[in-house]
Amino acid sequence: MSFVRRFSVVLLMSGVVFAMDSPVPFVKKVAVQSAGLPGWYSSPARRGTPSFGFSYWNVPEVPDEWAMSAAGEWGDSVYRVAFYYYYGEMDSLFREHYGELDAAYGYGPAVLGASYGTLLGWIPGDARWVRHRLKFGAGLEWGAFCGSLWAMGFTDELWGGRGSISWKPTDMFSLSVESDGKDLSLGHTFFFKFGSLSGFYHFPRFCVGVELVVNLKFLEWGGTHGFGNGNLGWNGLWVRKKMYLQKHDGDS
Repeated sequence: MSFVRRFSVVLLMSGVVFAMDSPVPFVKKVAVQSAGLPGWYSSPARRGTPSFGFSYWNVPEVPDEWAMSAAGEWGDSVYRVAFYYYYGEMDSLFREHYGELDAAYGYGPAVLGASYGTLLGWIPGDARWVRHRLKFGAGLEWGAFCGSLWAMGFTDELWGGRGSISWKPTDMFSLSVESDGKDLSLGHTFFFKFGSLSGFYHFPRFCVGVELVVNLKFLEWGGTHGFGNGNLGWNGLWVRKKMYLQKHDGDS
């Protein structure tokens, strides 16, 4: 018999250790964690933590640009199956749906993963198109370090790759670096008894984001904001529920 022990509500934008990555292309943030719900830029090579969540993202300077998403995953340190879906709009000019399925397998400190996604985009009253997206990734954990390499792209374009490494020397602090060879993202998180404070910095086109999360036993509340020189700011909210399996006499 399996049931939920706690329910987490988090308002999210950017930081290093998230439960849910940004599901939308217009919010590009550090995605180096080795576990957590999937996102647009995240590696499919992750450990599984049974959970599901919902999110909302917008660009305040463009009132009609927004997106909503849902995501979920099942698994453990050995296997992981995950999905996410988002719907986005930009004014009256553009609409899109995107759905992705992820799978990963872990062996000791290593994990391999792959994903397939389909994007349906259209201009109301005009053009409509379908594109297919693939991801492949590998991760390795050793001590306080976690490294990951992954490639992703649509089948009708050149692919791009990313690499990341994170370091968590104590339960109270972590650092991370991520790059695709053209840009660099640096992130940090401070962990407290009742929450965490995170931030990230993106170069050479500077962008910064902050996140504050408060953990109230059964609930986690957070708020974030991102902005940068030459970049539109963005905001996000999300809700996640973790699922815990409890074993009883003969059942789970």
